[in-house]
Amino acid sequence: MHPEFAREIADAASVTYRALLAAHPDEHFYAFALYTDSGAMTVVPAANSEEGLKRVRERMEIGDDEKAPEFTWATGEWAYESAEADSFNPLCERLADTVLGPEIPEAKFGEFFRDLQRDMIEALRLLDQEGLFGTGAAREKITLFVTISDDNGAEALENESAKILNPPAVFDRFINRYA
Repeated sequence: MHPEFAREIADAASVTYRALLAAHPDEHFYAFALYTDSGAMTVVPAANSEEGLKRVRERMEIGDDEKAPEFTWATGEWAYESAEADSFNPLCERLADTVLGPEIPEAKFGEFFRDLQRDMIEALRLLDQEGLFGTGAAREKITLFVTISDDNGAEALENESAKILNPPAVFDRFINRYA
């Protein structure tokens, strides 16, 4: 895209996260992620809270004694997947236009896709540096990461981005999420 794309993603993510906090002031958010698709045509936010996770588990009839970490960590299972995401629509339109247009020949797609992932990570890093997700103990309650929907490379990107974006204790919890 262009040098300011990470900032544009950050601005959209900030709008989303603030709207979620305002709409659900009594919920305890434990994760916020940005995800794309294998075709690099979208950037979408996802968030989950302890309360949202509980509602999803109840709806899916998952007992309290079952671990079921996929409901805790898979953005597609979250209570707030693509919620409050209107601010991302112009970004997705530009991505789709770019990918489908002549600017990105097939030979350059891999580089474009990696750049998009880097921009998504940088967007969350910017917001974290600005204190959007809290500081100190409050910050250690939320896990940030980037992922790809329905893609074999998702877990590697999640792990890499979580390591970059989170304090060591948060990353340690995340890296063991499926253990």
